[in-house]
Amino acid sequence: MTGWGTRFEGSQGPQMDTNFLRAQSEDLDPSTEDGPGNPEATGIYQMLPGAALELLCVYIELLVKKAVDEMDDSQADVASIPKYRAQGGSISSGEATPVNSTEIHCCPAGYNEARRDLMQLNVLSKRFLSKRVPPITIKDYLLRLHRYCPMSTAVYLATSMYLTRMVTVERTISLNPKNMHRLVLAGLRVAMKTLEDLSYPHSRVAKVGGVTERELSKLEISFCFLVDFELRVDAHMLIDQARVLEKSIGPYTDTVN
Repeated sequence: MTGWGTRFEGSQGPQMDTNFLRAQSEDLDPSTEDGPGNPEATGIYQMLPGAALELLCVYIELLVKKAVDEMDDSQADVASIPKYRAQGGSISSGEATPVNSTEIHCCPAGYNEARRDLMQLNVLSKRFLSKRVPPITIKDYLLRLHRYCPMSTAVYLATSMYLTRMVTVERTISLNPKNMHRLVLAGLRVAMKTLEDLSYPHSRVAKVGGVTERELSKLEISFCFLVDFELRVDAHMLIDQARVLEKSIGPYTDTVN
C-alpha cells in the first residue's frame, strides 16, 4: 500500500473512519471468529481509509479488465462463425422443421414482466455512460475525491460491496472505462449517506466529481435501483468484503507488479 495511506490522511471532513466499525463491533459476539479479539477482524477495524481506498481502486480496475476480456472473447466467438461456415460447417439443414400446432406455446406469464425489468435496468445502466472515456484515471479520480471529500474506511468497503453485488453477483451492470467513474461516484455518495450521520454538501460532491448537481442526483437514484435498494451494511459484511477484496486482487497485483 504505497502512497495511499499517508497522502491525504490529514484531510478533515464529515467522516467516521473506524468509528462505524468499532461501534458495530460492540454488537458482535466475542466468541465468533469475527469478534474484536480476532486478528483479522482487528485488522479491519484499524484499516486506514487510504488502504481501503487502494483496495477499492485496484478492485475496480480488475472488474473492468475482466469485462473487457470477456467482451474480446465474445467478439472472437462471433468472428469465428463465418470461418466455420466457409469450411463447410452447417448450423441448419435449410429445411424447415415441421411444428404441430399443438406444440406452439405462448410466452410464460412472467416473460413480459421480466423483459420490462431488463429494459429498465438497461436504461438505468446507460445513465452512467460518458460520451467518451474520461481523461483522468480511476486512481487519480479516487484520490481527488479522497482529497477534497475524504471518506471513511467503511464507506470505501461498502462501495466495493455494492459493486460486487451489482457486477459479479446480480450482473445488473458491467464496468467499463466509460462508466466506472460515475458509478463509483454514485456508490460512494450512497454509501456515505447510508453509513454516516454527516455528509458533504451535494454541490461540493458534484463539483469534485465533475458532474452537475442534477446529474449526481440521477446517478444516486439509479445506483439505488441497480443495487435493488439493498444498502444495509454491518461490521460482519465489511469484514467479509475486505477478505473478498484481498483475495481477488492478490493475483492481479502480483501480475501487474
